[in-house]
Amino acid sequence: MKFSGSLFTIVAMLWVANVQGQDSTINPLQTVIVTGSKMAQKRTELPVSIAVINAKEINFTKAPRIDFLLNKVAGVNMPSIGNEQHMMAIRQPISLKGLYLYLEDGLPIRTSGLFSNNALIEILSANINSIEIIKGPASAMYGAEAIGGVVNILSKPADTIFNFNIGYQTTSLGLQKIDMKSNIPKVYGTWQINASWAEQKRGPIDFSDYIKKGISIRHDFTWTKKLTGYQTLNVINYDAQMTGSVDSLHFFQKNFSSQQTFTFRKINALRFRQNFQYNWSNQSSTILNFMMRNNKMDQNPTYTIASTSNPTKFKGQTNSNEFNSYVLDFQHIWNLPNLNSKFMLGSYMDITNQNLIAHFINILKDTVFGKYTSFSYPTKDSLLTNYNTVILNKAMYLNYFAKFNNRLSANATIRYDVFDYTFNNQLNTGTPSAKNVFTNWTPKIGLTYNLQNIGGFINYSEGFVPPQITEIYNAVRVPYLLPQKFYNNEIGFWFAYKKWQGEITIYQLIGNNEIVSVRQPDGVNLNQNTGNTSHKGIEYQFKYQLTKNVLIGINATNAIHQYINTNIKGTDVSGNQMNAAPNYFGNTYLQWNINNKIAIQTEWMYQSAYFMDEINATKYAGYNLGNFRVNYKLKHSQIWLHALNFTNTYYSTMATKNFSVKGNAAYSFYIGEPRSIHIGYSWSIKP
Repeated sequence: MKFSGSLFTIVAMLWVANVQGQDSTINPLQTVIVTGSKMAQKRTELPVSIAVINAKEINFTKAPRIDFLLNKVAGVNMPSIGNEQHMMAIRQPISLKGLYLYLEDGLPIRTSGLFSNNALIEILSANINSIEIIKGPASAMYGAEAIGGVVNILSKPADTIFNFNIGYQTTSLGLQKIDMKSNIPKVYGTWQINASWAEQKRGPIDFSDYIKKGISIRHDFTWTKKLTGYQTLNVINYDAQMTGSVDSLHFFQKNFSSQQTFTFRKINALRFRQNFQYNWSNQSSTILNFMMRNNKMDQNPTYTIASTSNPTKFKGQTNSNEFNSYVLDFQHIWNLPNLNSKFMLGSYMDITNQNLIAHFINILKDTVFGKYTSFSYPTKDSLLTNYNTVILNKAMYLNYFAKFNNRLSANATIRYDVFDYTFNNQLNTGTPSAKNVFTNWTPKIGLTYNLQNIGGFINYSEGFVPPQITEIYNAVRVPYLLPQKFYNNEIGFWFAYKKWQGEITIYQLIGNNEIVSVRQPDGVNLNQNTGNTSHKGIEYQFKYQLTKNVLIGINATNAIHQYINTNIKGTDVSGNQMNAAPNYFGNTYLQWNINNKIAIQTEWMYQSAYFMDEINATKYAGYNLGNFRVNYKLKHSQIWLHALNFTNTYYSTMATKNFSVKGNAAYSFYIGEPRSIHIGYSWSIKP
């Protein structure tokens, strides 16, 4: 492991060792968390590995993108692939796979079965109050795709007093961003409006412009002493050029030019939510949520471009994917004080109507400049795909929490899901129309034990992923597929002793029935359930209060991800490490609050080497990055200057190699951002 970035941290620690100032102690063990069980509980009562990025940390970081926040969490690696597009790795290798569930205030941003690795684009940054991350399977509470982890974005609660805030930041990489927040109290409730606008032009990587606009409106109301609730409306408009990855020749030449001149991704997303909570008594309450989603994504994507026998002619596609959803989520909670326990009964229903249309395109390439210069539709019918799918997900779940004494408590959950897929192919070719049903029981059980300043937990949990629409309906016949299943065991500890705080979690996650493409005897490639994977690791975070105003922290994970009984493209890779699976990822930071106005933070991030292919023949070396932040706070305003990747490290956020392809084209590198200077200012009006 490389420690070249640690010298600066050590020098800084010695320099500030005797300075006195503002107290920077944070005690996450006393934090009240809702994501772990859908009931407000202390962190020390939940037998899960869960992390919280609170409002104070979000306000300090001034993150231009959400990955700058999530990468601060032990066990979380969220690589950026440009223009807020992203991958994820939580107890899994880095990938685009649907193994994570992204929530907003406890409800999924997208429908299960229509996973998008870019789902967090559909979140408005100005509306984020805090983020809670469950690491490991949480399907027993939240359903499908909650395998590697759950990321729950908690929006800003409405305030009872008027306030207004506007902030602007610009970067040396061509990004400009404006956030606006306003809180308007009324007699029977409060209105809150949050808006954000971001635009990047002439970035460091060619053909990487984008613009994102969004608005969030929330209305909190109190009808009676017993009946309260809120409505929210979120609208996101996103339009981005798609640079894509580069081959090995471009990467090692440090060539920031792009082959693309016309690829794009456009997203229009709308979510409306109505929440009601009725408190029958001090021991009983009912919560009802209704949500409507409307989502459309239009693309001319880089990843569909493929070669032909003519080096100047390529092929690709344009596509449009649209869905409308209606979601109903019901929970009834009983407090049982005589038994020192809580009981929750919940039900969930999501009905989604999805349409996908794709057209074939011919692409011309200038081989001298190495660019795709134009595309056109064939003179004859270019329609590739035209289908409609109705997805119906029905679920029931039970959650029970019991506190046996002041030290020992238990939490148990079980959930039953039914997925109905009704697929209607509008063409005479391709996958025939079909109906498929998937069912799944998912349990989770755990214990916590706490002394005064030390405690721990154990848990067993399962997770599942039904086949995605694109996995089951993309061939000449419908394959027989089962949900992918994951089995998780973990044990965790936490402590708070004088100036030290820490959390450690050890886990083992086994995946079964994972879906891969397998060539059939008749020459047709079909998705099949085959092969298993093993994921073992330790996640840890430590904080040390060096002085009253100096805090040192580390958040990291060590893991091994392996194939078990797996055959890919006719090659047995059993026992090999999985590709894009670094054994270490973490960050170390030092924060110095000089006084109540000035705060400084230096952060070092390190990712170890990993194999780029499944046969473990090629490695990517990993990287070291350094970030430096200075914030200056006045009575009604803030100014900040941040230097991200201040060492100007040249690196790839994700590197892979197709072992069955030869030459430069087998390699894929997503180029990381070079050094950038962020300058920002925000101004607030408060009573």
